Amino acid sequence: MKKSELFGSRIIDVQTNIVYSPASYINNIRSVSISGVQEKMFAVLDHHTIRLAKPGEQSQYIIKPAPMDKLLARRNDMPINEYVTMRIASEVYGIKTAANGLIFLADGHIAYIVKRFDIKADKSKRYQEDFCSILQKTATKNGKSYKYDGSYLKIAVAIRRFIPTWRFEMPKFFSLVLFNYLFSNGDAHLKNFSVYQNEGGLLTLTPAYDLLNTSLHINDEDFALQEGLGITEKTDTYIHTGHPTITDFVQFGKECGMTDRQIITTIAPLMKNQEAVYWICNESEMTEKSKRIYLRSYERRLAFLQRDCSTLHGE
Repeated sequence: MKKSELFGSRIIDVQTNIVYSPASYINNIRSVSISGVQEKMFAVLDHHTIRLAKPGEQSQYIIKPAPMDKLLARRNDMPINEYVTMRIASEVYGIKTAANGLIFLADGHIAYIVKRFDIKADKSKRYQEDFCSILQKTATKNGKSYKYDGSYLKIAVAIRRFIPTWRFEMPKFFSLVLFNYLFSNGDAHLKNFSVYQNEGGLLTLTPAYDLLNTSLHINDEDFALQEGLGITEKTDTYIHTGHPTITDFVQFGKECGMTDRQIITTIAPLMKNQEAVYWICNESEMTEKSKRIYLRSYERRLAFLQRDCSTLHGE
């Protein structure tokens, strides 16, 4: 049995007796319905040991091992991919993320683990609602792809309607949308953005979660949502190629209700070639091929956006 360190969750040297198998996965999710393409197991911390939650027991953690679907490219690197992307979001760009880390299962396989922020210290659940629910998207009304039906601007409009402090929250949302584009997260759908009641009782955006570079595993689009940014005025490049320029992101910020100063301040760190991105990726345990693909996709997206950076200076 190997020990693991859960970076960011303040739990170190924990052990686990979990072995990932189809049977353990099916038994653990019978009473749970959390959407996602990755297999998920629900766990608790019990005297420094992570174990699967028993039926009816409130889980504290979600564990994501490498998916069983062999059609996914480089699937064994998926847990590390998510951990790396969450670290980059938090440590490089200051995006608040759910506490997370990597853990060795009892059979030696590595898995991604994230602490549930919708569970309070007393194990009661706090109010949380994702934007599928807020925008009233359902499979019955909108079809099986209901999670992808919409635009990021529609989320922004809902943020303005539901969160009293939306002017403070909007730059966080904007930063996350741009980050997802820059790091090729093509699965940032409506369920991957949520609001909750924080410790002070205020309704705010939740910490970011489910961040990973999906281009390592599938050939997907620039945006998860079918309508993309959803802005009313697009550049010719965005119209004809489907790839947004930084001008389109500036327009997105304006239509979200952000000031010019907020937009420029939020965009600036994401437009720099950040050495820490390379360090976090290269020191990870992803395969060398996955590291190359990860960093190439980052460099391509960054270079594409940087071509149009005169927009930020009003030139």
